[in-house]
Amino acid sequence: MDGLAAIGVATLVLGGPLAWTILLNLRDRRQARLLRTVLDQLSSRDLRGRIAVEVRCALLSADSQVAVHVLTFSQEELWEIMTRLAQRLAPRVRLEVSGQLDRLFHATVTMRTTGEEPHARPRQPSLATN
Repeated sequence: MDGLAAIGVATLVLGGPLAWTILLNLRDRRQARLLRTVLDQLSSRDLRGRIAVEVRCALLSADSQVAVHVLTFSQEELWEIMTRLAQRLAPRVRLEVSGQLDRLFHATVTMRTTGEEPHARPRQPSLATN
């Protein structure tokens, strides 16, 4: 019986730090995967030197945030960045792209990925009748 009590005490003492370490490791791996995905998509020559990327992941949930800060960009570059990243990022990622839009004003565009294909949604019935 003393052996079982010792195992129980050791589990209680070491279980918490071990579980915490495993959760931190999983979060760090998820964060590294997201960063690698974003950098792979934004590695074009014309964006090089104009972007900064920040990735944050929650510890106890799958929610993540990717912030891309661009020095200056046009509307076409903004939509290209958003569509490329939206197609490649995992579900439940909040994507935020901000920067100087056409050198006129500061713009921030935010979206949340769902993991669904854009064309996979069922079509809504038309309200028009024949």
